[in-house]
Amino acid sequence: MADALIVGASSEMPRHPDGLIRPSQTLFPVEPPALTDLRKRFDEARDLTAAARKKQQTDRDYYDGPKQLNSEVRATLKMRGQPAIWTNRVQPCIDGILGVLEAGRVDPRAYPRNPNGEEAADVATKTLRYIADITNFDEVKLDCAEDFLIEGPAAIIIECDGETISANQIRWSEFFYDPRSRRHDFKDARYLGFAQWLHSDYVRGVYQEATDRIGDLMSVTGNDALFEETWGDKPETAGRWVDRKTSRILVVSLFYEKAGQWYRCVYTGAGVLEHDSTGYVDDKGRSLCPIEAVSCYIDRDNERYGRVRNMVPIQDEINARRSRLLHLANSRQLQESQPGAGQVDADTARQEASRADGVIPSGWQLVPVADLASGQQLLLAESKQEIERMGPTPAVLGRQEGAGQSGRARLVKQQAGMTELARPLGRFSDWENRCYRQMWWRAQQFWTEPMWIRITDETQAPEFLQINEPVMGPGMVPVVVGGQTFTDPAGQPMMTAGQVQVGVKNRLAEMDMDIIVDTVPDTANLQQEVFADMLEVVRSGVDPFSPHFELLIEMSPMADKGRVLERIKALKEEQQGGLPPQVQQALEMMQARIAELEQGHEAVKAAKTAAEADRIEAETARTYFNMGAGPPV
Repeated sequence: MADALIVGASSEMPRHPDGLIRPSQTLFPVEPPALTDLRKRFDEARDLTAAARKKQQTDRDYYDGPKQLNSEVRATLKMRGQPAIWTNRVQPCIDGILGVLEAGRVDPRAYPRNPNGEEAADVATKTLRYIADITNFDEVKLDCAEDFLIEGPAAIIIECDGETISANQIRWSEFFYDPRSRRHDFKDARYLGFAQWLHSDYVRGVYQEATDRIGDLMSVTGNDALFEETWGDKPETAGRWVDRKTSRILVVSLFYEKAGQWYRCVYTGAGVLEHDSTGYVDDKGRSLCPIEAVSCYIDRDNERYGRVRNMVPIQDEINARRSRLLHLANSRQLQESQPGAGQVDADTARQEASRADGVIPSGWQLVPVADLASGQQLLLAESKQEIERMGPTPAVLGRQEGAGQSGRARLVKQQAGMTELARPLGRFSDWENRCYRQMWWRAQQFWTEPMWIRITDETQAPEFLQINEPVMGPGMVPVVVGGQTFTDPAGQPMMTAGQVQVGVKNRLAEMDMDIIVDTVPDTANLQQEVFADMLEVVRSGVDPFSPHFELLIEMSPMADKGRVLERIKALKEEQQGGLPPQVQQALEMMQARIAELEQGHEAVKAAKTAAEADRIEAETARTYFNMGAGPPV
């Protein structure tokens, strides 16, 4: 990870050329606590969580794999002549859960708190999705999910420099917190923070005024004892406030709460670099800490841990039993067929038995060990099944039988297979929701000027939405000619009728929203199923240009269905009006002539019917006349 100093921000803070935020001109708008008190707070968090961090480091080693075998085990394997191999079952389990999180599409959605807020909720939803896009939140979320599942604690800091909202992961090795906090969401913590190793010249360049006041950043007053090794610089192992060999120093960014107000303090072992209130507030105007954190589990000793912790003993068993099976396969046990009948000693017989082309001396016989190998193999299979249960099941990963299953059936099986992961993933979903709320509050607080945001729902036809849009209306404006404002004899500006700003449309600061995260898992399977159903409808004889087919598309969960309907409309217009003008005119004349002929045909048919009626009437009258009777009445 490149050196990065993440500090708080306000609208008055200019950005550093390489993307970092410079401190304000006034380094201490609020008087900071004593340096000894600040260092004690960090020492408290470091010392009281040292045992938990050591175990978290072991959890990370088991996920990576090579350090699953310690030096003692490796020495034993070397003495046996076996290779130091391991079967890493931890990493596929964790990666499987991460894959499920990555495959699930998660979008924030804003819901209004009053009946008249539907339009504002749509604007808030589009704004949140734009922020998630520019902050690359999907990737940051997966990085935090990895810490959440392996070490346990995961944290992110959401800030704004007045224009750009940022969301940066705080790695577990740099994150510290109030060790007396017991909630999974850290809402009972009095302080949170992170500590980073940075080059002293880099810190001096960012905090020039503060370093001039402090003096030598490499000098540390008071206790300079060694830290627990997880706080050490990487790849160095020693952990102190300073590393004189590489000219690097430990910079602590502490966020703490006092009397309902959250403050940010940046300091080293030599002195305080910056101290101020965080400057961030929620929709109610209450002070906020920009760090959102969560932990997977907490035990009764207040130690936080992840899913890997319970996989460690099972992984040890898998490695041990696999090594034992390999040892049994490469070894043979001998027994004298008759005591004292062996012609060679036991060592010679053992050497011959260990060779692939060895000859068993007379008086010795092999002892079958198939029962031992079979027992080890059965227990090894059971251990593998047990550790696989701790990750996503085959149903969750989509490895069930029946390739023709519908997307809905797969979704039901996935949800059933995620039952054992419901609690930790529920906590992670709550953390994600809180992150989106922080992003929304940053936008409400800092995005007060007119600006355009990109709407990415339609991939082929991107749209743009203006927020904080000025609404113009008639009013009186000063008379300006050639850049000069005319005034009356009293010195007041002369006014004339014109357009003035009478309001603001889509003002984020005035929107009152509930932010909820909607999850749509297994989208690829669902879209494939929808496409197959549409093909079946067309094959059944339904005209794809008919209104019924368009209604079916509107009711379907198809992605980009607006673009599909526009394409169908364009094809219909092309079929109707795509002929050359001469042909189109001749076709219209032909259609008009056909209409005239049809009208003439109807008239002739009516005249023929009337003539036939007259003929019948005349024939009837003639018949009565010949019979000497009068005409029929």
